[in-house]
Amino acid sequence: MVLLETITVHRLLEKQLKKFKIIDIETSIDSDILKQVLGLVSEAYRDADADRYLLERSLKISSQELCLMNEAQKESYDCRLKAIIKAIPDLIFLNDEDGNFLEVFLSDDKDFNFVKDKLLRKCYQELFPEKLSTFFKTTIKTALQENRLIVIEYDLKMPEGVMFYEARIMPTGFFVDNKETVMVIARNITEAKTIEAKLHYTATHDDLTQLPNRPSFYKKLKKSIKHCKKNRCSGVLFFLDLDRFKEINDNLGHDIGDKLLIKVAKRLKKITQKKDVLARFGGDEFVLVVENISSHDEIIAIAEKIMHQFTTPFPVKKYQLDITSSMGISIFPQNANTPIHLIKQTDIAMYQAKALGKNNFHFFTEELAEKSYEEFNLEAQLKNALKNEEFHLVYQPQIRLKDKKMIGVEALIRWENKIFGTIPPMKFIPIAEKCGLIELITNWVIEEVCRQIKIWDNQGCEPFAIAINLSRKEIGKMDMFERITNIINQAGIPHHRIEFEMTESALLENISQAFKNIEKLRFSGFMVAIDDFGTGYSSLSNLKNFFFDKLKIDQTFVQEIGFDTGDEVIIKATIALAKSLNLKVIAEGVETQEQHDFLIKYGCDEVQGHFYSYPIKPEYINQTLYKKL
Repeated sequence: MVLLETITVHRLLEKQLKKFKIIDIETSIDSDILKQVLGLVSEAYRDADADRYLLERSLKISSQELCLMNEAQKESYDCRLKAIIKAIPDLIFLNDEDGNFLEVFLSDDKDFNFVKDKLLRKCYQELFPEKLSTFFKTTIKTALQENRLIVIEYDLKMPEGVMFYEARIMPTGFFVDNKETVMVIARNITEAKTIEAKLHYTATHDDLTQLPNRPSFYKKLKKSIKHCKKNRCSGVLFFLDLDRFKEINDNLGHDIGDKLLIKVAKRLKKITQKKDVLARFGGDEFVLVVENISSHDEIIAIAEKIMHQFTTPFPVKKYQLDITSSMGISIFPQNANTPIHLIKQTDIAMYQAKALGKNNFHFFTEELAEKSYEEFNLEAQLKNALKNEEFHLVYQPQIRLKDKKMIGVEALIRWENKIFGTIPPMKFIPIAEKCGLIELITNWVIEEVCRQIKIWDNQGCEPFAIAINLSRKEIGKMDMFERITNIINQAGIPHHRIEFEMTESALLENISQAFKNIEKLRFSGFMVAIDDFGTGYSSLSNLKNFFFDKLKIDQTFVQEIGFDTGDEVIIKATIALAKSLNLKVIAEGVETQEQHDFLIKYGCDEVQGHFYSYPIKPEYINQTLYKKL
């Protein structure tokens, strides 16, 4: 029997030996061996106990370190989160599916007009207007159902004004109190919206007048046409072009012209209604769209109201600019149902208004469209007329009444086209002026006249003057004098052999430059006559301000001799006025003996017309020169 007392064992081992009564069991094992075994086991227990102690100690120390590390990490996370929240210009919050605010991430220095404590545990209905809160709740529901990011924009009325926001709503994938949640990131985009609005305004408005520009107008016109078609009503497009605006730019400068356009825009704005569309189409052109027109009289009333805005001069700096406008009118969708087609129609009508004397308005008609198409085809043919040698000149004798002697001729251009046949000047000259061919044609006329003068001189004809008509587009041009004199000088023709005729209305298109050109022509020895006198607007002032050699009475007055006493009075007064200014007087369109005798009686100097001779070919002029008439 082993006595336990004789051996020092580990307390746990001793407890186990007693439990299993190992100390009461006899054994054949030598006591020394048993002691040795028990000693080794006891030592193993002591080692295990020491290891356990060390492990417990180690675990205790690691736990503390982990806590410290966790605290440090949490502190670092909080700092980084605060830094991120502060750096991001957004309001971040967590919402559940009902729109309740579960968490709010908001830096104290952010200006969102929200306080964190006022958001927590609140819902959208308590914070926003009903319409906006419903919009948010619907969007949150959609984001959760479709499990995707949804971006929305909204605005709020604040004390400082309307503020604009963008909200990005994204499902989080986790639940709070059995409710799905979304993360919402809201950003103040008021500044960006303001910049966007400014850029949009700049892109859609004219810098000068602040009216909608052409691209913007096309969109608005298209919308108006669609509206009128849908509602079966009528709309009207008014197309305005300022008369003689180029003269203001050329003589007073573009700065004055720009200020005039601004004032025109302001006057037109005053007479437009809220739904009307007024725009600057380009240059000195303005367009106005009016919907829901009920009658033709209403259109006339609007047109007259527009024209009335030009009856009072426009004060620009030291100038009082008296300017008029010509206007084309087209009705939609009856006349056209596309913006391009409608603009084309009103443009045609506007040019017709100009052709009828300007300061007027004209409605588009199909007849105008046909005329415009014809002019387009004539223009195409006109561009090749010089090259194809389709022009020729005829000459109408001018007769001195006191001795019935031919003392000059007027050169008249004729155009023979293989497609259109004979085309009168009154038809193709305006086209040439509009498409920029008039200078080339005038150059050809002058060259041809100079060539013909040499032929007549070589034939031994007595020298006489040849009258050449100058286009209204040329009289006001700065290079007109140099261009004309170069041609004549190169041909070696004396200046006194050439007389230039210009219409009274043409002088009004650019008075300042026209005066300078007339002065240069007369100073250089050319004769100058004012043609179609009495048909313009400022006849007396023109005679007073301009220097002429001759005044030509228009045939419209001459043809009424014997029929209209009013025209006869005008002729008498014109002759008397010319005599007082020491001007010679020539009457055109003389066809009857009665007209001829009337003109002699009241002192007219010269005449031309069918009574003496039709325009004839140059080879017959020699015969007429010496013929007793």
